[in-house]
Amino acid sequence: MFGRKKLPGLRQMLHEMAQPPEPDDEPKLRDPEDIDREIAEEEAETKDPDEDLVVDPIAEGSERAEEELREAEAVYRDLITGCIFLCAVLLLGMLVARPALRYAAGVAIGCGVAVYLLVHMYRSIGWELSMEPEQAMRYSRKRTVIRYVVVLLAAVAVMLGLGKTAGVGCLLAILTIKPAAYLQPFTAKIRRKMNLRR
Repeated sequence: MFGRKKLPGLRQMLHEMAQPPEPDDEPKLRDPEDIDREIAEEEAETKDPDEDLVVDPIAEGSERAEEELREAEAVYRDLITGCIFLCAVLLLGMLVARPALRYAAGVAIGCGVAVYLLVHMYRSIGWELSMEPEQAMRYSRKRTVIRYVVVLLAAVAVMLGLGKTAGVGCLLAILTIKPAAYLQPFTAKIRRKMNLRR
């Protein structure tokens, strides 16, 4: 009467299940070349970019090696100059810091530590360049830990010996290494101008 929908019975369901699947329902087989290409793309994504890095070796004692060494030394001197300049700027904090002399002493000690860290870093890089890559990595980690320990000991010693104001000055002076690196192109430009005048 009302057009009742007839539900399929068990016999009809089994009959439909026994029928072979239609072509659209069949799982599509993938081309082996596509699979190989996908695997190669995944490996390329996870591969270390430095693995295939070709390093241009510089012959020791060559003109290019000497030029690179001179440039590295110049950058090193520029960093030290920038660090000392920024520490001198930090001395303006004496106008607000109390006690001012202790703050100045902290900045002076921090400046000395910062220069020591730059010298230590420069020498470490020189040694690392003459080592095998794995050995250089281990050596670099050790030297980095030494620098962190020196910073920590210097800051704690200044803070305990001269007070918090000196400790803050010391830490600020040590932290001038990073801004000095950003100022290095400016410092290098000034150095070149001074060399031209000589």
